[in-house]
Amino acid sequence: MSKQENTIINIDEENGHVTEPSKVVKKEKSSSANGIIIFLILIIIVSCSLAAYYFWDLQLKHSRTMKTQQQSIEELNVRLTKVADEFNKNSKVSESNNTKLENLKNQMQQTEVISQKAIAIVNRSQRDWALAEIDYLLKIAHQRIAVARDINGAIAALRGADSRIEQLGDLNLFNIRKQLASDIASLNAIHRADVNGISLALDQAIAYLPELPFKSVKDEIKIQFNEDVTNEQATVKDKNFVDSVVEAVKQIGDIKVHHRSIQAASSADQQSSIEQLLRTYILGARLAALRFDQIQFIHEINQASEILRLHYDESDNRIQQLQKTLLDYSALQLSPDLPELTKAWTLLQEVKNASETKTTLKKTTNKNNERQVN
Repeated sequence: MSKQENTIINIDEENGHVTEPSKVVKKEKSSSANGIIIFLILIIIVSCSLAAYYFWDLQLKHSRTMKTQQQSIEELNVRLTKVADEFNKNSKVSESNNTKLENLKNQMQQTEVISQKAIAIVNRSQRDWALAEIDYLLKIAHQRIAVARDINGAIAALRGADSRIEQLGDLNLFNIRKQLASDIASLNAIHRADVNGISLALDQAIAYLPELPFKSVKDEIKIQFNEDVTNEQATVKDKNFVDSVVEAVKQIGDIKVHHRSIQAASSADQQSSIEQLLRTYILGARLAALRFDQIQFIHEINQASEILRLHYDESDNRIQQLQKTLLDYSALQLSPDLPELTKAWTLLQEVKNASETKTTLKKTTNKNNERQVN
């Protein structure tokens, strides 16, 4: 062998055989490739571990930032709630302040109106006070007629207004005095029913109702017999021979025919119920008189008179007086036609408006003159 071959040949002492040079070269190449692969794997493992550590650290930092941001968000929410509460409180305070301001404005307006009225009252002249008094009296007269139907009160108010106009001595109010004289005359011409007297008289009649005597059965039969005799005497001229014979037979046999039933109250219960019914009608008439209800008053009076006629002893003086009283009341006129007392007040308003226009014209002319002078 040559020297090159000696250097190439390697003796495998352990295995006891000699390897060929090509195989030795291949083995060195494979070992170097494996080392590179292992090195690459180590690099990949290191890089992966570094990347994992980096991402883990990044995740920790992100979680920390998230926690800090969440805490800051919670703090901001708490602050927002506090701010909202404070804002609501401030809004309520502002609303209450606005309401107070509005109330103050209203009070100021009211005080201004009152002060203006007070100034107007203070600046009134004697004539203005007299006209205001006359206006008040005319309104009172109208109310006494329209509401209470008090003729005497209305006449008194009209006379007071007339005397006040007379004291004032203003010729511009002459037409008002003329109208007042006409109204007073028309009220005096009205027949006035004494409602208070009627009420007292009916109260007195109700008080002595238990003392009034009732009709007995004998009295009722006697009354019916007298009525039948009167009717027979009235028709005796018109009877023929047969009717006269029948009538003679009836008289001989003491036969009497009653054409209507006996209505006298015999028992105490009947008398009590009749007395209660009469009391109810008289009390209804009293209430109708106080209400000036003419139709109801006449109805109650007629019903009470009919009960007296049917069930009470008309020969008694108290019954006769009560019937006469009820008959007189049935002819009364409780609600006469009352005049309207508005013409004099309308004339007074015209006079007041004319005087106000004159005063305003004077004020405007004075202001214009002052401006021209300035």
